Amino acid sequence: MSQVKVQFKTPEEVMDFTNVVSKYDYNMDLKKSSRKVVDAKSLLGILALGLENNLELCIYSDEDCSEVVNAIGKYVVA
Repeated sequence: MSQVKVQFKTPEEVMDFTNVVSKYDYNMDLKKSSRKVVDAKSLLGILALGLENNLELCIYSDEDCSEVVNAIGKYVVA
């Protein structure tokens, strides 16, 4: 499993993000807290978490997920 923090400022960024991650077969979740978890490929789910929040992206795979992380690099925060 790989984890990175991401943030979105506009609904358009969320739409772009979901379009990118939907191209990969990995299961992915976004977490706002331990209680708020949504499918990372769900546009409405991500919007429900709210904009301007640091979210944790969890990619469930034993493989190297660096290609996905590079593809969404503009949304990754430190």
